[in-house]
Amino acid sequence: MYYTKGVFGVLNLESLPDEPMVLLDGGIESRYKEEYFFDNSCRSNYHGYLFQYTLSGCGAYESNGKTIFLTPGTAFFAAIPEKSCYYLPEKTDEPWEFLYLHFDGSAVFPFFEKLTQHCGGIISIDAQTSCIQKALALHTRMISGGHLQPYEGGEFLYGFLCGLLRHVLHPAAFHTESTASQAALLMEKEFATIGGIDEVAKRLHISSEHLSRSFHSEWGIAPVQYLNRMRIQSAMNDLLGSTDTIEVIAVKNGFANGNYFAKVFRRYTKMTPGEYRCKKTGQIRTLSV
Repeated sequence: MYYTKGVFGVLNLESLPDEPMVLLDGGIESRYKEEYFFDNSCRSNYHGYLFQYTLSGCGAYESNGKTIFLTPGTAFFAAIPEKSCYYLPEKTDEPWEFLYLHFDGSAVFPFFEKLTQHCGGIISIDAQTSCIQKALALHTRMISGGHLQPYEGGEFLYGFLCGLLRHVLHPAAFHTESTASQAALLMEKEFATIGGIDEVAKRLHISSEHLSRSFHSEWGIAPVQYLNRMRIQSAMNDLLGSTDTIEVIAVKNGFANGNYFAKVFRRYTKMTPGEYRCKKTGQIRTLSV
């Protein structure tokens, strides 16, 4: 993988009060045979969030009494100040090269909390994933003399953090060779016509029980929930974008009838299809159910 070392700062001239997400600086650095140590508990002049991703070599990160060696494809995500530290190990055969992003903002915390709850602040992610590639592209642009338009840093951070969260919590979505991912793809393409989970399992030549176990293990939800999400999402579009009756929309999206559709729809949205249509479009008349 080719990349150019260098660091950049971000000039944020136009900002909102209590900016929800603000990119401060970043870069790609190389550290080798030198003293490189940061204690995140006593950095009074450095605050916010730090995402540091190893491109090559190896670094070290200590938190909660544990030492994690940061090999290629591994990152730490820290909220500074905190009781942690990162450093270049004394005995290393090659430079530690890493990409880092330093940012802040009130809207970052929910992402940070979700990620640290799931993986303790240590993230393993392939360099070819879209969020890392976008970060590398931003770095190349900035060290080549580019600049960010007003609010573009916040826009980048939101996309980056969403992508990071998606890759960490739902890695199966990016590994299409697994049985669970094949099932998900099948449901995405044929949610309106497929008979149900038993048919999905039959077409993949596995038992329904095996599909349920493997799907829940990789995706974190039952396959029937995934199928219902596909159907409800499409039905929501039809409720807003057509004048079809609810019965017609139900059958069009794979539900046996309007009553069952209404029951499932309410379970996911806390309102009936008619209430949803009325609330979103102002349409007072409800068309069946």
